[in-house]
Amino acid sequence: MLRGKLTSAFQTTVTEAFQDLEQECLRADEQAGEARARLLAEAQHAAAKVKKDATSHDTGMRRELQKDRAALQKDRAALEEERVAMEKTHTFQTNKILLDVGGHKFTTSLDTLTSVPDTYFASVFSGRFPLTLDADGAYCIDRDGVHFRHILNHLRSPGRYTLSSDVTEGQKDELAVELEFYGLLDHMMPYHASERVGQGLLRRACFTGTKAELQTAVAQASTLIFEFGSTTPFLNDKFQDLRFVITDRVLHGSPVWAAAGCELFMYHNRTPGFMSIGDAAQCERGASGICIGTKAFTGAVLTPTDLLTHWLCTPQAVMEAQYATAKPYISGCVYAPTIRITAVHGLDGDDPAMVAALRQLAALA
Repeated sequence: MLRGKLTSAFQTTVTEAFQDLEQECLRADEQAGEARARLLAEAQHAAAKVKKDATSHDTGMRRELQKDRAALQKDRAALEEERVAMEKTHTFQTNKILLDVGGHKFTTSLDTLTSVPDTYFASVFSGRFPLTLDADGAYCIDRDGVHFRHILNHLRSPGRYTLSSDVTEGQKDELAVELEFYGLLDHMMPYHASERVGQGLLRRACFTGTKAELQTAVAQASTLIFEFGSTTPFLNDKFQDLRFVITDRVLHGSPVWAAAGCELFMYHNRTPGFMSIGDAAQCERGASGICIGTKAFTGAVLTPTDLLTHWLCTPQAVMEAQYATAKPYISGCVYAPTIRITAVHGLDGDDPAMVAALRQLAALA
């Protein structure tokens, strides 16, 4: 009986224990299910967000790709257009070149047109720019074509071609305008502007008619361009081998010469018989400059070439340091005995204005 009771009690205890365990498992399964459901929902939400972001990014990428593709196609079209134009230009340049200058037709070559660098032709026919040709295959230039043959002949024979004597002064002026446009004025007619100044001096002297004024004008027109320097190295680089060109400016009844490449001028200063080299402000006042020249304090000074015997210089501004310590000669200036002035260009005896002035001067002798 006792064994039966014990067995019954044990079975009851085991059954209850199993029931409790089963309840615990059911609760654990239920909690696990809820966790799985929650995790699944979170995963599904995250996946949906990732999908949405991926779709949006993919759409943006597609748009950017379409834009890049369109830009690439546009660039390819532009490159193809440029290639065709360059090919056309190359074909044009490697064969004879036809020009239509203001209705006048010319035939030449690429080598001729580009023989002088840094000009209109060297730029246009460099191959960097597409050329627009007319129906006849000619490149049109909207300029005066009457004198263009002179320009083309100069390019064909640079340094050797000269204008014939039957070209009038008015035609030279018209040609100078065209040369300036093409960037060739300094190459073909480098003295044009200074010659016009000299001719003006002669015409004014002929109009006045006095012997002194004619002599002065003839001397000045014969010294339109000159070089200033020293036979010894005491001048600094700024003053050694300066080239002065006559200008249409007049100071104290005499022309002003301007130095090429710097702001220096040679002019008659306020003291008769003296000429100075000074900056723009000194020239404006007609004051004594940093170089003062005279003809040994005697005689008339008509042109800079008359200044051969006596020069005074401000040492700190003009001389090399080793010479600038020389004892001042007068008013802080140092005597410079080795200055040279060499005429480079002037009107010759065949110029019509010079011929007229010399003829009138001879009549007054």
